[in-house]
Amino acid sequence: MKLRISYINLKNFKTFAEISIHPNPDFNIIIGENSSGKSTVFEAIHLWEKCYQTYILGSRKGFYKVKKSTNRYVNYQDLDFLRITKDEDLFHNPKDPELGKCSEITIALTNDEEEAQTWNLGFKVTCPSSIENAFYRVQPTDEEQFTAFAEAFCGAGKFLDEAIFIYQTRPVAGVHQFEPYYNEAQIKKKIQKGSSHEVLRNKIISKRKSISDLEASISEIVEKEVKFTLPPTTRREKDEYVRLDVSVNGSKPYDLHLQGSGFLQIVEILATVEFIDAPLKLLLVDEPDSHIHSKLQQNLLNHLRKIDHNQFFVISHNDQFVTNAGEGEVFFLSDDAKHSGSLEPIDITGFDAIKNALGGVILSLELLNQAKHIAFVEGSDDASYLHLINRKIKEIHPVQGCLSEVTFFPLRGKDNIVKKIEYNKRTLSSLIKGKSWNAIFDRDFSTAAIDESLKNIIIGKKCTPHSHEGYCIESVIFSDITIFKRYICSLIDFLPDAETEIHIVDLLQQLSADIRNPDSPLNKSVEERFNGQKNNRPEFENLQFVEVMRSWSDDGQFKPERVMSKPLIRDFVIQLESKIKQSLFIRTSNKDEEVASILFNKYIEFIASIDDLVPSLKQLFTQLGVLAVPDNEANAEGQGA
Repeated sequence: MKLRISYINLKNFKTFAEISIHPNPDFNIIIGENSSGKSTVFEAIHLWEKCYQTYILGSRKGFYKVKKSTNRYVNYQDLDFLRITKDEDLFHNPKDPELGKCSEITIALTNDEEEAQTWNLGFKVTCPSSIENAFYRVQPTDEEQFTAFAEAFCGAGKFLDEAIFIYQTRPVAGVHQFEPYYNEAQIKKKIQKGSSHEVLRNKIISKRKSISDLEASISEIVEKEVKFTLPPTTRREKDEYVRLDVSVNGSKPYDLHLQGSGFLQIVEILATVEFIDAPLKLLLVDEPDSHIHSKLQQNLLNHLRKIDHNQFFVISHNDQFVTNAGEGEVFFLSDDAKHSGSLEPIDITGFDAIKNALGGVILSLELLNQAKHIAFVEGSDDASYLHLINRKIKEIHPVQGCLSEVTFFPLRGKDNIVKKIEYNKRTLSSLIKGKSWNAIFDRDFSTAAIDESLKNIIIGKKCTPHSHEGYCIESVIFSDITIFKRYICSLIDFLPDAETEIHIVDLLQQLSADIRNPDSPLNKSVEERFNGQKNNRPEFENLQFVEVMRSWSDDGQFKPERVMSKPLIRDFVIQLESKIKQSLFIRTSNKDEEVASILFNKYIEFIASIDDLVPSLKQLFTQLGVLAVPDNEANAEGQGA
């Protein structure tokens, strides 16, 4: 019989009001923020095993028959694997109207080797009201399921206490220098109590006949030849402590406790896996990567996958384990999962999207889970700018919210933006729920009608759009000429402000004349760039360049922000420097990306009051919940309602 856990349900247990888990039959990686409940799942499995063992008859062939008036008991003192300070800590809500001081832990066991056979083995664990911290009452939730399992399993002459062995290996920083000899029962008890590393030598020497297999497995993972020097079997009768030396890559043999923590962690996991033989060997691995070099983590993961008669549950904060996981193997334990009451494996296709956009998967998932707003942006530079502006706003003005509640998700450009938003929103929504969705993008060549149409499509995807009032985010500083003049004058302290402002006006007028002249080289280069973008911009399919040219003015007034691409921002800076005979700022080159970026970053530094923030950015930070809605807008909304 090959048993696997196919279902776990917890009710009123510690951090969980109720949650159901459908684990993978072979490999499960549980990730999540600190204190999210990952280790609590392990504790529940351990407590279930304790209850299971308590219900086995002395004959080991059946379970106790329990009436409503009778119970089995587990001593509070024997539950040292539970992180509780008093018996009531076991319950999510000791005043739960239905369960009160009672938790339910159900584990479904499925026999994979025959036709679908599944037994739902659940226990009620109740705290007595008459005495504190003494014991818990235990009752099965469905006695017939236990009877059916006993009949199926013991029919082949097996015993119920041999059906399941659950053991947990924890991070190993080192092992004792002196390890006494233990018998098999003592070793098993140490493993079950979470002290497996204390009997590491005993586990290794117990596999004396198959030691070459263990050596080969360890050697494969560490990529070095490993040889153990086992003590003769007769030493057990003469010595108090186990002497076990190990040689790595032909080195002189040294005692096991002198090896590094990464090596010991790998040996501990493999020695434990090999020690027990049971139809269900459940290995709970807490942070296996804590002491293991990243180079060896993939080797360990690959080796564990090849071990057939085990079901693994791994708690990890390491992206190496997650990004190399298979379909249905990774579970993200978030607040959303706890509120929904269901922990499902996350879609493997979401890994690449998150990693490509935000870097490490686990940290990114935690950031996404903490956020109230998810904001799609064109690139990572946009996110960096917005974080800098947010920091400045907090210094100069009262804020309503915090940008830490916003996670920016780069889309790598505006081309096919609707498809990108739709795909990434669908992918992320399978992992996180209850967020508000935003899309922040450049206006570039869009006319007012095209921009409005695109926003309406995005709104239809249940995402709130914001387009910068300018060709790109760096160009928004040209959208309010009064603020822009103040800013540029702050960079030029050796000329009267009036003289600097004349230079600014002259350059913008010249730009207006050149770019709106169809025969000018500037106009032709901009048209060429527009035509190059049309292929990947469905919204531009029927847009003509002459319409784009008309969009550069409102009622005959030229709007420089709508044409100020990064190359034109660079040209403006260089031409202004030519007029004033001095550089505006230090830089390493005149590349358009660098010049536009420095000019915008220095604008952020310039902001000294909320009046220095251009209206377009005020609108964006209001949308993201950082700035409060202006009173006049709030009143208008209230009247409209």
